Amino acid sequence: MQHLSYFVACSADGFIAHEDGTWQGFLETGAHVDDYITSLNTFGTVIMGRKTYEVGLQAGVTNPYPMLTSY
Repeated sequence: MQHLSYFVACSADGFIAHEDGTWQGFLETGAHVDDYITSLNTFGTVIMGRKTYEVGLQAGVTNPYPMLTSY
């Protein structure tokens, strides 16, 4: 049986973005980011929501997790 991990970025009130759709309120550097990136080495697959994927796509990132099978 495989292990399932669930990682989600959200604010204390349960949202991933501001009401206007911007997401700049999240810290992009620090120990939490380093820990997340390190944990990716233990994953085999990632599932990403459409809206989150579109943020990267608009920045030209078509495969944000090239080391993983992505859905």
